[in-house]
Amino acid sequence: MNNAEQLITNASLKPTAARTAVLSVLLKAQAAISHAEILAQLASTHSHEFDRVTLYRVLEWLTEHALIHRVIGDDRAWKFQISSPQTTHHHAHLHCTQCGKTICLNQIQADLPAEIMTQYQVESVDIHIKGCCESCSASSRP
Repeated sequence: MNNAEQLITNASLKPTAARTAVLSVLLKAQAAISHAEILAQLASTHSHEFDRVTLYRVLEWLTEHALIHRVIGDDRAWKFQISSPQTTHHHAHLHCTQCGKTICLNQIQADLPAEIMTQYQVESVDIHIKGCCESCSASSRP
């Protein structure tokens, strides 16, 4: 059993070839990646042909079951990333203005006051930080 299949099984969910393949791509990604990037990687690594609709359904299923989370990119398109056990859906993301990567910043949490959580039906919180990622910052230093 591979890591992707194990993650799905550990969540008491049913692994399928499509779910496992998509989760495998996201496990290898160093940052959040778009639907198009996932589709391109699947095309180059899997003999099973994925169409856009199947991929959307799998991504939605993985998101609903908290195995992955999504963040909106500067281009207003969703990007997807593995959810780690210590990740909450209310954490910040850094968008690198040099290379375009979107990186989770789990150490920056959005702790919403209890009255907001009870007064409103909060579906998501997005905290976006723009700047240079660690590798771009390092390469621009003298």
